[in-house]
Amino acid sequence: MKHARTLRRLRSVVATLVMAGVCLAFLDFRDWLPASFKHALTMLQFVPAALAVSGTALAVLIVSALVGRVYCSVVCPLGILQDVVARAANLFRRKKLFLRHRQPDNKLRHTILVVVSVSVAVGWGGFVLAWLDPYSNFGRIAAALFRPPVIYTNNLVADLFKHFGSSAIPRVGVPWAGLGVFLPPLLIGTLIVIMAAWRGRLYCNTICPVGALLGLVAKFSLWKLTIDQAVCKKCGDCLRACKAQCINLRAGEIDFTRCVACYNCVSVCDERGINYRFQNPFKNLRVKPAAAAARPDPGRRQFIAATVSGALAAGTGITVSGDHKFINAVLPPGAQDRRRFLDKCTACQLCVSACPSHVLEPSFLEYASVSGFMKPRLNFNHSFCNINCTTCGEVCPDRALLPLTVTQKQTARIGLAIFDHQECIIYRDGTACGACAEHCPTAALQIRKTDKFRDPLPVVDEQYCIGCGACQYACPALPKKAITIRGLREHETAQILKQEKVKAADDEFPF
Repeated sequence: MKHARTLRRLRSVVATLVMAGVCLAFLDFRDWLPASFKHALTMLQFVPAALAVSGTALAVLIVSALVGRVYCSVVCPLGILQDVVARAANLFRRKKLFLRHRQPDNKLRHTILVVVSVSVAVGWGGFVLAWLDPYSNFGRIAAALFRPPVIYTNNLVADLFKHFGSSAIPRVGVPWAGLGVFLPPLLIGTLIVIMAAWRGRLYCNTICPVGALLGLVAKFSLWKLTIDQAVCKKCGDCLRACKAQCINLRAGEIDFTRCVACYNCVSVCDERGINYRFQNPFKNLRVKPAAAAARPDPGRRQFIAATVSGALAAGTGITVSGDHKFINAVLPPGAQDRRRFLDKCTACQLCVSACPSHVLEPSFLEYASVSGFMKPRLNFNHSFCNINCTTCGEVCPDRALLPLTVTQKQTARIGLAIFDHQECIIYRDGTACGACAEHCPTAALQIRKTDKFRDPLPVVDEQYCIGCGACQYACPALPKKAITIRGLREHETAQILKQEKVKAADDEFPF
């Protein structure tokens, strides 16, 4: 009995450590944790690891093929969150929830798994996984729902310290998301909370595609939790402890496709009637004729994409030209091009949480595509992209953003600065200004006298511009900026401006 409880406690300790690490990765508003740690932690998650073709995904499948869905109880943060919600819900009940055995919803969960698999195969995986990947959903919940209250609490403590004359804790801006970006994680989070409080791991065994996939693998695992009929007294303690409703006590069977290896049933069985036992995975296996694999139809995909984009454009007034180099949103560094980024990104928003300058924000309609909803884009009205910062590419778990070196980042052109002289306060108000040129890190933007205008105005040399947004952020013109960054459909490489050094006279200081 002591051994059985040790197994459960070990699972709880590891799950707590993983959950704490993932939460810290998303709630680290002071950037104390290194990007390498955040990336390594998120690479434990199955979908990001699979998209990045990492050995972690293979390891999860191997473990599932050996002992079942340990991943769901130990590594998946959304699964652990459901356990926390279910346990908290029991505290407010007069009588502890008793989840009886139920038949599996195989049609629903297998249909969702097929839809996700086909979507990934035809290039729509980024859109579908953004809604169904458990890690990405947890990331958005943490970034949109957990992070702002944590920062707000920090600010309250900072104000309290300031009241007593101490500045040990500085205030931090609260990143409240827009309503269009805030509602999806709120609705998904509410749905998961209701399902967990109502029926434990219901979400994992009906909607989650990772749970469905690992369940199919666990069906043929070598070691399974089984009920020893010789010692079982049908007391029902295991039923009361099971959060997946997968124990059929009358038949003396455990549906291992739904079992999430929490080991609650093992720890409560006084007779030690539930244990891992070796099983022949091919015993009683019925061979069914394989269905012909459907080949993706690129013509149909293009038709669907054109129809959806057209409908979105008609409803929002946003248009995207396939032949134009510019797009409405600015892709993060390392995205390479719009199509690749939207196909690979699952909108987990770890890059949004980890961005030191907080220029990354989840998109609403800026990508003019349903597949771009909630995925990161750069908002230069709030901040700018540091020319020496490579954090977003370093933390991205699914390689939607490729890691860049500092040298590569300094020449990575993600957009181009566009100057509107009618909005410039030099032209409009006759006010001296040069904020945009002062903040340009590549000297691509300079104040010059031209034949077209009487006063010196900003001039952008596109070959040196990298689209970092420092000029747009610094521009004081209101209500509309005189300098704006237009995003590029495909990222480019800028040239480096080589400025000749002026040799100082012998009798002058060399600066």
